[in-house]
Amino acid sequence: MTVLTSRRLAACACLVLLTGPLGAAAQEKLDDDPTKVATKMGVKYTDEFSVSGSLAFGPVTKINAQVSESGHWQFGGSYLFSFGIVNVNAGRDDLDNGVSQVHYAIGSFLPLSALGLQTGSWQLFTAFGYNYTDSDVPVYDYTLNDMITMPVTNSSGYLGLMALKPISTKVTLQGGLIAIRGTDDYSGLGGGIGATYQVTDRDGITLSGSYFDNSYGTKDQVAISYRHEF
Repeated sequence: MTVLTSRRLAACACLVLLTGPLGAAAQEKLDDDPTKVATKMGVKYTDEFSVSGSLAFGPVTKINAQVSESGHWQFGGSYLFSFGIVNVNAGRDDLDNGVSQVHYAIGSFLPLSALGLQTGSWQLFTAFGYNYTDSDVPVYDYTLNDMITMPVTNSSGYLGLMALKPISTKVTLQGGLIAIRGTDDYSGLGGGIGATYQVTDRDGITLSGSYFDNSYGTKDQVAISYRHEF
């Protein structure tokens, strides 16, 4: 599943910094594991096509990028520490009501197993971090008798949970929730579910659905995606 920012479940991350690379970096991980560092390329379709990729530099560092047909984009980098993975990214997106947002975020996924919690066949990850959002909100100006765009900015923190559940060697279920609270009474809540079918050891197809509602509008989508790991 793709990581959560204030508007995306697949972009969540953390502010904690500890020393030392993750000793588990060399261990085999599920393809949907948000702490996995690997070089990947993928394509996704919602109501438009988008292309995404990650380029790994060794076992603990990677850069990530995504761009869609309409010009929505996201770019950032990740570093794997002993406690989890730290992600830094920026991106642009549009909500369903016409609000355009550019965000800058730093955050992380922390496996609950790193805290010594026994989760059985479930793989659980907390997500938390900081997000700065610059929004262009369309409002009606009665003086001009026309719609105008008003810039609005806010800072927020987020907290979420992601779950992975392999049900066979080929199929993994996934789900996530995220809550956001920020300045000027800004708030948001979202969630998503999905399933990945592992076609080969390096190829996977994911069907997912997500919904997000924040103070400026909503965004929901059903997506099908394919990715290849090099």
